[in-house]
Amino acid sequence: MTVMTITEAFLELEHATPVEALSAHAAITAVIAGYPLLEAVRTCRVQTAGNDGGMPGATGYGRAPFNELGHSAQRWTDRDRDIVTPANDLLYTNAWIDLRRGPVVIEVPAQTGRYFVLELLDVYTNNFHNIGTRNSPREGSRFALMPPGDDSAPPAGCIAIACPSALVWLLGRVLVDDEADLPAARAFQAGFSLDTTFARAPALASPRSIAQWREGGDPALDFFANLLRAVQDFPPPSSQRGVFALLTSLHLQCADDGKLANLRPGVAQGLRQGHAAAMRLIEAHTRSPSKAAWRYSTRLGRYGDDLMLRAATAFKGLGALAADEAIYASVDYDHDGVALHGGHCYRLHFEDGGQLPADAFWSITLYDGDRYLASTSLGRHALGNRSPLVRNADGCLTLFISHQCPPGPEQNWLPAPDAPFYLVLRLYHPQQRLFDGQYRFPDVERVA
Repeated sequence: MTVMTITEAFLELEHATPVEALSAHAAITAVIAGYPLLEAVRTCRVQTAGNDGGMPGATGYGRAPFNELGHSAQRWTDRDRDIVTPANDLLYTNAWIDLRRGPVVIEVPAQTGRYFVLELLDVYTNNFHNIGTRNSPREGSRFALMPPGDDSAPPAGCIAIACPSALVWLLGRVLVDDEADLPAARAFQAGFSLDTTFARAPALASPRSIAQWREGGDPALDFFANLLRAVQDFPPPSSQRGVFALLTSLHLQCADDGKLANLRPGVAQGLRQGHAAAMRLIEAHTRSPSKAAWRYSTRLGRYGDDLMLRAATAFKGLGALAADEAIYASVDYDHDGVALHGGHCYRLHFEDGGQLPADAFWSITLYDGDRYLASTSLGRHALGNRSPLVRNADGCLTLFISHQCPPGPEQNWLPAPDAPFYLVLRLYHPQQRLFDGQYRFPDVERVA
């Protein structure tokens, strides 16, 4: 499948009526610009609605009410489905922070040598700041998240962080080496805390109103009903307001129940057509048009006005870190340009023995076609530089990916489902030679 262009998406509408075509054209650009915003609002609603995992046996979720930290007690598995494309070698810490009443303070414990990062995202999924091992004082520290437009001094003893939106997603990551390392990782994770005692405004109604969500049974029309509210609550930056301007010509409005109301003839059908075309467009841009392996962007996380990159990232990697913290190299095809499938056996051969350009750590994680961790025979979802890998006699490293047992050592086997899958290679604290193009990732060779 080739990557659909926006021109091709528009051409699909050539048989539409004028009203349908206008509505669909407005819908396509609005979906691309608004999809990350709605994914953030939807995820906020899921994670603040309750602490249950939602699936029998799910243990990895870090759910909590607004302005409270939720810690994942275990590494995420195929049962954990709050966020697409999660890592398996980390403990997650989540918090949805409402800054409408004033600053919220994050307390970070003293460093122990363990990798961690507290990612801060605005409501459009831009990674505007990170607190981690490279910028957090070793003795511990306090950071004050300051509301948009608040130029006052931060609370005493705090490092101020200016936030671009009143709703901030804190997505923390703490490295775990293996099951034996879990207690120590949890103990470090427990050192993070939030302090909300610096509120400067009167108490508000339930903060849940900051992330409203309605479902009426029509995914496309629900999308635009939710988008109208979200854009009103969280206006886009001035450079992106024009993307939503066409929607105003459709005179969309919501009834008291949150659903779109009084749609003119043809508008509803046009919105549905545009929504379907835009989602196909976004999904297609998550794959390499040339079917090349190990596709990655050094602009991830801080997108500027690259709305398609932001939307495609939200679709396949919501909450991605900026590239100066981590590089995500993904692959959907083997060295012949054929889609990966667990019915085959693949080989990754690192001539450098796995000395990848990452100063913190690296790992390769396997995902099912539904964008979540795949259920596998060993319960193993990733391999990396902390895995007990076996090097070849010449010092090289060979990894195998397949559904059936591979020809090499079991320690070097990343089990796959007997179905389509894709891989993500994460490199934390990437080295400059990766940005300069001086490092070449090995081919994904199909050997059986």
